[in-house]
Amino acid sequence: MCSGVIRLAIVVWSISCMSMIAGHRILACEPCPGHSHWNVMSAVLESLVAAGHEVVCVTMHPPTDRLATHPNYTHVDMSSLTISTLQPARDMDYAHVVKVFQSNAFMVGPITTREQFLCKYLFDMPVIRDILNGSGPAFDAVVMESLHSKCMSTLPDRLGVPVVYVVPSPMVNWMPVATGAPDHPSYLGTLLADRPTPTTFNQRLANALVYVHTALVRWYNDKGRDHRWPEYRHSMVFVNTHHSVEPSRPMGPNVHEIGGIHLNRSLVPILQDLTDVLDKSNKFGVIVFTFGSLISMNTLPDDVLDTFKIVFSQLPQTVIWKYENDYMPDKPENVVLCKWIPQRAILQHPNVKLFISHGGMSGVYEVVDAGVPVLGIPLFYDQPRNIQNLVDLGTALSIKINNLTHTTLSITIDRLLNDKSFSENAKRVASLFRDRPMTPSESVVYWVDYLIRHGTEGNIRPSSADASWTSHFMLDMCAALLMTMMILWFVSRVVLQFMFNKFIPSNVK
Repeated sequence: MCSGVIRLAIVVWSISCMSMIAGHRILACEPCPGHSHWNVMSAVLESLVAAGHEVVCVTMHPPTDRLATHPNYTHVDMSSLTISTLQPARDMDYAHVVKVFQSNAFMVGPITTREQFLCKYLFDMPVIRDILNGSGPAFDAVVMESLHSKCMSTLPDRLGVPVVYVVPSPMVNWMPVATGAPDHPSYLGTLLADRPTPTTFNQRLANALVYVHTALVRWYNDKGRDHRWPEYRHSMVFVNTHHSVEPSRPMGPNVHEIGGIHLNRSLVPILQDLTDVLDKSNKFGVIVFTFGSLISMNTLPDDVLDTFKIVFSQLPQTVIWKYENDYMPDKPENVVLCKWIPQRAILQHPNVKLFISHGGMSGVYEVVDAGVPVLGIPLFYDQPRNIQNLVDLGTALSIKINNLTHTTLSITIDRLLNDKSFSENAKRVASLFRDRPMTPSESVVYWVDYLIRHGTEGNIRPSSADASWTSHFMLDMCAALLMTMMILWFVSRVVLQFMFNKFIPSNVK
């Protein structure tokens, strides 16, 4: 009985301590229409509201179930008063997407222009004007995405509160400079380059050209505007990477990897018909094929669809194909069509032998966590480097969609299914991915609290972040050294000439 009383006392004490922990008031902003971006940001916000913080989020995306039902979450819809360009991007036409994203190197201009349009719209919203004018309770921090333009930084700068930037992709080019992390295009791959780690001269040259082009375009589009990285400098970055998948890069304590944070959600139950397909698949197992949420698979070119259908019809495996139409002409008998699939739950099924994907970050971490080999068919943006990471790790092979033929697709699938090294490497990387001192959600909650508690006194910002470009490249030191050498050379020349004239007879001259 005594032990029971003690346990009860401990429980009561714990609850009272938790009730004394004051939740912070956080303003969040997710202006990007991409569903994959919201997938990361919403997972961050779910972690914060679950920890007792109050979150007010301005976005065009509807809240997830966990956010919509949580009393600490307030949704501000930024699409309700505007045009269709600010609607969430889902199930788009393939030809339109390819036209918009036809070249990674030249995506930066349109993207920065769009972000500045979003900035203008955001700051014209009545709710944001009220917040900036001090109406209502004050906020303790801002959590936001700001990819290729720094215009969003005006918001935390005006409020004078700490800011946390959520990067839903690998690190964008300008973030390392702003956070003080070393960034060198000779050995660190840029976001829009195909190679995450350039090794050959040609790869390093191409990487450097993309890096310089991206930096110049972003600088040109942002120059002359009253948008800047917050001057008080207490900021932090959460980047959607993990060193088990993305090549390691030097980062200070103001940058933290949260790759796979959306995996903290419970698995979505698999519908019974799909469960039967997975459970009753023959000894050859199941292949899962999807291009994510952005592109509608039924809008792919006919020759590409025919290639998939012909090759799939020759496979002994069952193929679960995310396809947006109920009907597919000439559908192979071993293909099961689904308009939507609980992707992560299906990948965890032991009968899944291969994942065919475009290489979106969410899908990459889901398949890495499941330990399943990948056939990557990247389309644009960070997808080529995401797939290349898996290729370098020995868990995947890659095919460019423009090079897709019956032969290449058939040979690649056969190799991935029958070469055991791909499955073994996938399980090895999955073990590395899961081995962490704390979950991404726990890391988010801890570091947001830390930043709010300590601000600039937290001493997490490297001094390199505030160094001028002349100091960064040591140009002042090089100039001083060069000047010193020139003075020494000049003095030595004068002294030698004087001694030569003084001690050598004139007739010798």
